[in-house]
Amino acid sequence: MSILLKNCRFLVTQDSSRKVLEGKDLLIEGDISRIGNNLNKNLSGAEVIDCSDSLVMPGLVNTHTHIAMSKMRGVADDVVLEEFLEKTYKIDSKMSEKDVYEGALLGCLESIKFGTTCFNDLYYFEDEVAKAAIKLGIRANLAWAVLDKDKTTQKGDPAKNCEAFVKRWKGKNGLVVPEVGVQGVYAASEETYARAAGIAEKNDVKTHTHLSETRMEVYGCVKATGKRPPELLAKSGFLNKRLTAAHCVWLTKSEMDLLAKSGASVSHNPTSNLKLASGGLAPVPELLERKVNVCLGTDSCASNNNLDLFKEMKLAALLHKNAKWDATLVPAQAALDMATVNGAKALGINAGSLEEGKLADIIIVGLRKPHLVPTDKNNVISNIVYSMSGSDVDTSIIDGKIVMQDRKAVCDLGILGL
Repeated sequence: MSILLKNCRFLVTQDSSRKVLEGKDLLIEGDISRIGNNLNKNLSGAEVIDCSDSLVMPGLVNTHTHIAMSKMRGVADDVVLEEFLEKTYKIDSKMSEKDVYEGALLGCLESIKFGTTCFNDLYYFEDEVAKAAIKLGIRANLAWAVLDKDKTTQKGDPAKNCEAFVKRWKGKNGLVVPEVGVQGVYAASEETYARAAGIAEKNDVKTHTHLSETRMEVYGCVKATGKRPPELLAKSGFLNKRLTAAHCVWLTKSEMDLLAKSGASVSHNPTSNLKLASGGLAPVPELLERKVNVCLGTDSCASNNNLDLFKEMKLAALLHKNAKWDATLVPAQAALDMATVNGAKALGINAGSLEEGKLADIIIVGLRKPHLVPTDKNNVISNIVYSMSGSDVDTSIIDGKIVMQDRKAVCDLGILGL
């Protein structure tokens, strides 16, 4: 069925010119079919949504999370990293497929409620995450976590598990895109990374990993291998344009150059890094100067407590201004780019902007709220980044289908008591 978004007060296109249109209609016929005036002429049977008091924008893209860990919200707050890992690993090792499915359902629902239309996951039992994403109607790039055999609680060989998952899901469902994931250098050797890189190349899929998240990780890698983490990934063949590397807090200038040359994307996770006291700040301004594709992630609810990418946008903009004593760094437009077009580029999806022919992954935000007044063409981008939160999203459309309208999710989640 066609959907017509009528008289959009603001249509934030995020196209190459970053145009903001006023009073336009947007027609969805599977994908974004047309943008213009009076599109209801000669159109019958379409569901019409009045957007005259609303802002219409691309759905947000969460490029790093562990969606099933939504069930671990609040289990390890205000503790040092070692205790955090001990607590979460203990729970993680006992997670059943049913636990992963229910946790993923909860996380997918939360994501939709907060305006995220696609997420990039790193976990195991990803078949269960895929089922949850399909049930809720959210787009999901799913990376099965590979690590050394002596460091896993998975049954069998993690690399073989990952490849089997990729083959089960590649091209099977329009919402689910399988990937090859590696936990990190603290759990995977150079040989394991090389093996994972080979699986990704053979099956032509994207890759995902944690990279240089903590000083302990970096110096542990140097002590064990003589290489810093990006150097190890480069030598293994894993550091390339397929990769979205999460965190990237502890980078040298030469490593930033290496990332830029490789074409890899960096997923900035400001809330998680602050909460776990990673001890540094991802060098986002320096990465942007090098034309590295920087996007945004929430990480899991264990290290963030929610999946609200609006909060990540605001924090990403403010952190770097304060750290460098320069209020011009990471302006609102750059933060919005990280959560939309940059995220879509990292994951290789035809979304992130509102243009004819693009995927219809769209969110609608009503502007008749005190904290969004005034909103005009001059401050609309700033208001998105500095004033909005995920709970402001009224309607979410993913893959041309309404999955939430007037804050009510279309899918019944009685299994969770919601």
